[in-house]
Amino acid sequence: MFTSTSRSSGIVPSGVTRGPVTVQQIAIHGENALKSHTPRLSLVVATFVAGTTLVLSSSASGQCSVVPPPGSIVSPDGCGAAVDSNAGCNIAPAVFTDLGSMASGSVMHVSGQMGTYTPTGGTAGNTSRDLDWYLVTTVAGKLEVSLSTANSAGTAAFANSVIFIKSQVDLADPCAGDFDVGIQSGLCPHVQSITSGAGQHMIVVTVPFEVAPITPVYACGTYLMTLTHTPLAFAVCGTSTESCTTARTTGGCSIASCCETVCGFNPLCCDIAWDASCVTNAVDLCGLFVYGCSSPAGAPANDCATASRLITLGQSNVIADNTGAGTDGPGPAVGLCDSAIGKDLWFTIKAPANGALTISTCVGGDATTDSVIELYGLGLDPIVTAARAAAMPDYVIGCVDDSCADATGTIIVAGPTAVTLIDAVAGEYYLIRIGGWYDSTVGGADTADTFVLTIATSFEYVVFSTGPQNYIVSTAGANTNIGLSSGCISEGSQSRWLAQAFTVPSTATSWDVTRLTVKGFAPAGVTNTTMNYIIWNRLAGNPAPTAANQVRTGSVPMPVGYNNAADDAPNSSHDIDVAFSLAPGNYYLTVYASNPSCATVFSNFAWFVSAYNGINLIDATGAFAWRSATMPTPGFVRYTLAGYVMQAGADPNDMFNTAFDIFGSPVLAPPCLGDYDANGFRNGADLATLLSGWGSPGADITGDGLTNGSDLATLLSGWGLCP
Repeated sequence: MFTSTSRSSGIVPSGVTRGPVTVQQIAIHGENALKSHTPRLSLVVATFVAGTTLVLSSSASGQCSVVPPPGSIVSPDGCGAAVDSNAGCNIAPAVFTDLGSMASGSVMHVSGQMGTYTPTGGTAGNTSRDLDWYLVTTVAGKLEVSLSTANSAGTAAFANSVIFIKSQVDLADPCAGDFDVGIQSGLCPHVQSITSGAGQHMIVVTVPFEVAPITPVYACGTYLMTLTHTPLAFAVCGTSTESCTTARTTGGCSIASCCETVCGFNPLCCDIAWDASCVTNAVDLCGLFVYGCSSPAGAPANDCATASRLITLGQSNVIADNTGAGTDGPGPAVGLCDSAIGKDLWFTIKAPANGALTISTCVGGDATTDSVIELYGLGLDPIVTAARAAAMPDYVIGCVDDSCADATGTIIVAGPTAVTLIDAVAGEYYLIRIGGWYDSTVGGADTADTFVLTIATSFEYVVFSTGPQNYIVSTAGANTNIGLSSGCISEGSQSRWLAQAFTVPSTATSWDVTRLTVKGFAPAGVTNTTMNYIIWNRLAGNPAPTAANQVRTGSVPMPVGYNNAADDAPNSSHDIDVAFSLAPGNYYLTVYASNPSCATVFSNFAWFVSAYNGINLIDATGAFAWRSATMPTPGFVRYTLAGYVMQAGADPNDMFNTAFDIFGSPVLAPPCLGDYDANGFRNGADLATLLSGWGSPGADITGDGLTNGSDLATLLSGWGLCP
């Protein structure tokens, strides 16, 4: 089980794969394009939907009629129009239908069209999805959205509809931030609501997000959206700026929905004072978090987050024994983790570089108990004060449970846990919470499992990275994720390969490469059983690689994509575990999908383009990619892609850079003993340093604890240029 916030979904269980890609993308085959494109929601929303975290709703009221009452607002765009005038965050700059202001207690009706359709110039029907984006301004209160839908014939309701609501949007950037509500429902009308302070709110309505081609069909039809505003029962909940988790002598608190809930339970919390009992109710009824740690007698020294144990990467004999531990981290009501954690212990570790940090208890773990690991980002400051601990929900990264596999590769349902943070940042500290699982429907944190586990930590350095995948923009103005097909995609294109440039840095003698992470997706209708890779030497001038340039090849079972929030397409990261060494230098990378029945059963990994930190291939006519249809003849040829442009402000030459990361460990040259100033020479300056430390440990290079004749002999024997 896994949960993550929008800021940090670059965390994955070690050895655990993710579910299938469930968003719309385009795989570009070259001569023929699979037009399976649908305009994306904003990054956060697309991740939210594709992660299958949509909640199925049972809310319903009223009659399912799409007939607009007199005075209804008519949405300015149709479904499938060439120019989407309320495409919201799907285009740049974003455009919305602004419904204006609603008075307290008022009702507003909006008539529009939405559904799936064939885009202009498309050949495969039902491949695009229309979303309508609205802004509305209200005073503090409850805003209810009731959505009635009909199909293209106007004779029946949709099987499903989706409503997104974001309260109090940032007026300078409405696309920023998470949605408060993201609900799919099969009921008509479909009703959702938020309770919020005054401000401008965003509403998005659409049909469900299935994999293209979209099944079942939600052909363009009409809808009637009814907005109803209800004033707050306790006016102070719309004006208070005070914390809901701090007791005081005045009433109300700043989270309108929580304030209304608590005061509905105890009106004195608004009418008289927000005292300690109101705080307790806010924690219990609203899922808020108040930090406090009261360690039981005999509890481990790192029982509290404020007394975290600092460990170093690769440190041995790090034991997590939660016998006698209390619980001070957030509980399940806060929504940070699918798994409830109790009897927790705390550790802190520093990332030595940009790369992938793994914390594992899999080896030697006690399979009779169930542990959970939660991870928090501390930035450059490792100290967790009480104030920082109280803000834990603000900097949680993610949570992992049940991620270790047995000898057959089957995930152990209860037992030890491992987690890999794939985008750890150099020099930053990470707070590790490890505790026992408990069933929150049966008991509290005191019922959590106890364990004695050994924590092992490891790190994969970034050898090369193109950075995240980014959407590009179609000529119609839609933000679109484009993948270049790689595999046996047709009878006449059995080796549809790309050769992408990368460089291995000279900061090490060589690099032991452990993992290739490539960004893309499998288009509908293909069978991928294997992911293959080839590494080629890249010669001066970047000519197309030939068979003579191959330096490494290999295959792995087809990996399943997982999510990294830095990418514009969710679940696009695919890990290829490898084990080989590369010397510093210039190379190309090829990856492609395959199966045993090429030419009759097609394979395709659509490798995402538009990675801003890739190495551009540019000739006299502009940027291009090396791409093949069959190998070795004609092999790699120059390839470009028409009909798309980069995002505003992005480098057009990055268009064909596919997204990937290469991880490994540096192999360093032996130290140059006696080169105290590390200038590559052992000379008079180093001799002066040695003599100044004579008789003390200060300039010891032989390891005997003193600076003496043996150190002098070592220095003089290697006098001159270091090897």
